[in-house]
Amino acid sequence: MTELLPARLYAPLALTAVAALALLIWVLRNGDLCPGQRRRISDGLMSTWAVFGLALMLGVEAGAPRPLLWLGGLALAAGLGAVLFQARLQGKRSLGLSWHYPALGLALLYGLWLGELTGPGWALLAAGCGGCVFAHLIMVRARHRLQAFNLLLPLSGTLFGVLWLLALLVRALGVDETQLQPLVLPFVQVSVAVLAGALVWWLPLLRKEQTKPPVIAVAALLMLGALTLGQGMIWHMAGNIS
Repeated sequence: MTELLPARLYAPLALTAVAALALLIWVLRNGDLCPGQRRRISDGLMSTWAVFGLALMLGVEAGAPRPLLWLGGLALAAGLGAVLFQARLQGKRSLGLSWHYPALGLALLYGLWLGELTGPGWALLAAGCGGCVFAHLIMVRARHRLQAFNLLLPLSGTLFGVLWLLALLVRALGVDETQLQPLVLPFVQVSVAVLAGALVWWLPLLRKEQTKPPVIAVAALLMLGALTLGQGMIWHMAGNIS
């Protein structure tokens, strides 16, 4: 595992931000939200764009293709423009979703391109796991009242995380014994991070308590850590399997 941390973190972080952005805009479009909730969730889009911007900086460090980075830069500029323009609105007013659609379209195109480079299957599972937990964190911070999402997002995110873990295990079965040895410890670390993240994420539901942002933040860090370690394993196996 000789890959640098920025290169390993770049793809999971970018896919997490894109998936969370898509989920939040879907919630804004279809959820039964009062003006206050709508404004708070809309303001929370700033967090997704901040993470997306961080991923772009890591992409520069990781040597990502320049056209991909330019596309990401256009998406970031459009997204920040919409969020910053909304910040000028008074009270509980929020921009119409049509203001966010151009940035969302560019971000989705960016995510599809990145997924093609990293592997569509891996990208889908990573985006599903990271996107669900990040979107849930933003919704909880926005004090949403869509209680169904406090069950649906942990359920979906955990499912994506476990499937991603199983996919790593299945892929590792194709590596011979000598090449498998360096993967054992990282796989144990990834497994612990995914399972611990899922447990923390589900803890409020199991205890029948209100879901709070610090709990989801811990779950998000654990899941993102697992995705980062797993990205290194994927690259290692790709280099050893024809």
